[in-house]
Amino acid sequence: MIENCIGKSGRVLQGLDELLMKGAKQCLHQIGVWAYLGSDRRPWRFGYEDYRTLYLEKVIKNSGLLETFRTSKPLPAGHGFRLDARAVEIPWVLARVAQGRGRLLDAGSSLNRDFVLEAPSLSSKKITIVTLAPEAVCYWKLGISYIFGDLRSLDFRDEWFDMIVCISTIEHVGMDNSMYTGRKESLSASSTEEFLIAVKELRRVLKREGILYITFPFGQYEDHGWFQQFDSQLTDNLIEEFRPSNLNETVFRYDPDGWKLSERASCIHAEYFDVQRSKYFDPNSSVEYPPDFPAGERAVMCLELCK
Repeated sequence: MIENCIGKSGRVLQGLDELLMKGAKQCLHQIGVWAYLGSDRRPWRFGYEDYRTLYLEKVIKNSGLLETFRTSKPLPAGHGFRLDARAVEIPWVLARVAQGRGRLLDAGSSLNRDFVLEAPSLSSKKITIVTLAPEAVCYWKLGISYIFGDLRSLDFRDEWFDMIVCISTIEHVGMDNSMYTGRKESLSASSTEEFLIAVKELRRVLKREGILYITFPFGQYEDHGWFQQFDSQLTDNLIEEFRPSNLNETVFRYDPDGWKLSERASCIHAEYFDVQRSKYFDPNSSVEYPPDFPAGERAVMCLELCK
C-alpha cells in the first residue's frame, strides 16, 4: 500500500515537473518572439528562431495556404518576410505528402519538430529520421525512430520506404559538416560530387512508385565549404542520377518583401548570403547584411521525384 502511494506520488511530481518545464519553455519562447518583433528583424538575431517556429506553426495550420502550396499558386504577399527557406520548404512538403499510413524517411532531420510531425499528412505515418549527429530534442513518444548515419551508406534494405523527405540536406553531403558533428572531416577532391552517391542510396531504399521530396538552395554555383549551392547543371545531374518516372519542379525566390513562387530561369543568378561569414558570426569580418536582408538562400529548388 505504502509503495503504491509512493509510486503514484512520484508520477504526480514528475507530471508537475514536466508541466512546469513546458510552461517555462513557452514563456522563454514568447519572450524571444517579442524581442525579435521589437527589433530590426535581422535574420538569426535573438528571437529569430522562436519567431520562425511560431510563423511555421500558423502556416501549417492554414489549410487554405497549404492548398496554395499544393497547387503551385502564387503565395500571399509578405510570406516568410526575412525568414529562411524553411518558410516555403516545409509547407511545400506537408502540402504534397499524401495523408494516410506508410513508411517515411526524413533524410536530414528537417521535420524534427513536434508541430510538424503532428501535421495531418504525417501524423499516421511510421517515420524514421536519419541524421549525422544526435538531436537536442527527440520525439520518441510520437513513435519517431532515430538513426545516426551517412546518406551515402544507408542501413536499410532495398525499397523499404513509401516516401522520402530530404529538405536542405543534400547540399551538405561530402562537404565540411564539422559544425553539425563537432569533428573535422577529411574531404576528398571529388567531395562536391558525392551528393550523387546519396541520391543513388535514397532511390535504392525507396519503393517502386514511391516519391522523393528533395529541396536545396539554388542559383549560381557557390562552394561555401560547409555546403554548396546548386546551379542548373547540378540540379540536372541529381535528376539524371535518380531517373524519375515522373517529375514536378517548383522554385521559390526570396525578394525583400518575402518569398514568391518563381521558376528556374529567373533564379539562375541568385546568390547565397552566408551569415557565417558576416560580422555577426565572425569577429574578424566586416561583412554586413545586404539591403534585402536574406536569411541565407535567395532561391530554393523543390523537386518531387517519383521512382
